[in-house]
Amino acid sequence: MSDISGQVTKLVKNYRSHEALLTLPSRLFYHRELEVCADPTVVTSLLGWEKLPKKGFPLIFHGVRGSEAREGKSPSWFNPAEAVQVLRYCCLLAQSISSQVSTSDIGVITPYRKQVRPAQARLAL
Repeated sequence: MSDISGQVTKLVKNYRSHEALLTLPSRLFYHRELEVCADPTVVTSLLGWEKLPKKGFPLIFHGVRGSEAREGKSPSWFNPAEAVQVLRYCCLLAQSISSQVSTSDIGVITPYRKQVRPAQARLAL
């Protein structure tokens, strides 16, 4: 982030993520300076979720085959098959018996807004 004078401010305190998700970017881009400041009860609340491939590691890598698409002349691309898979995970979280999550507490991170809209529309996020 830079201000009007062009000075850069490095943001190193992370208030949202589990430590396991910050280790790699901290090492690669922040010279190990990222600080985990998130509430531990929040970031560890789903570590036992039955759909996690590795218990205790709050991240799922899921390859999806599909086609890139865009609407009209929009420069933004999206993959409908990826959007459907994201929606499936959101529904699994919302319907989980062991760790039910309110749809208002589900966030989807993606580089393109067009990839989020289908899930938002279906879940009323």
